[in-house]
Amino acid sequence: MGKFRKHLNKKKWFHGTTLSAWRQICDKRIQVKHNIGNELDFGYGFYLTNKREQAEKYISDLIKLKQEAPDLSEFLETADTKEDNIPIVIEFEFCPLEWYENTSLNFGIYNSYDDSFAEFVFHNRLNNINGEDHHSYDVIFGVMSDSAPTTLILDYKKGYLGKEQVIEGLKKSTSNKQLTIHKQELCDKLSVSRVYCVFDGEELDYSEYSNFEQLKR
Repeated sequence: MGKFRKHLNKKKWFHGTTLSAWRQICDKRIQVKHNIGNELDFGYGFYLTNKREQAEKYISDLIKLKQEAPDLSEFLETADTKEDNIPIVIEFEFCPLEWYENTSLNFGIYNSYDDSFAEFVFHNRLNNINGEDHHSYDVIFGVMSDSAPTTLILDYKKGYLGKEQVIEGLKKSTSNKQLTIHKQELCDKLSVSRVYCVFDGEELDYSEYSNFEQLKR
């Protein structure tokens, strides 16, 4: 039995985003293709973690990167309003293990910092930016590199690093995990249980999303 199953059996999952993006989610619900055009580890999809602190750090670091590294604007969505700079975390309640045990779903596992993981991330961040060569997985569970993939890819494109150096960089390990959803039907089933601001812990009204879902039924 794979060690990853204990992670998939977690009941709470977290998504770090901005206040403006939360407004969009309430307005249009979760769109699995929303981030087409951005380079991400496992291609376009909806990204989650089972660690609250990881979601908080991810979105806080991303906002900081946007503010301090203008040369990365090619790879990151720009922050145009105050709400684009307010980090929040959305909490969901569901159990991915049930999806993994559903044989009708194509579930990918990248739970080791090996060449397979690094090559997959390299491909998605370099060749699958606009979904040109997207994989067929419905869901993926995997590790997350402790490096900065965005800057590694940028240095590769500028000729500062070779592919082998990038691959080795991507294999820098951490305890962080990520779950990505690539099927709209699964996104539609997600239930929001909490939303809060990372800065001060202020609770937002998560029923804004729930009310929308009820109207859609």
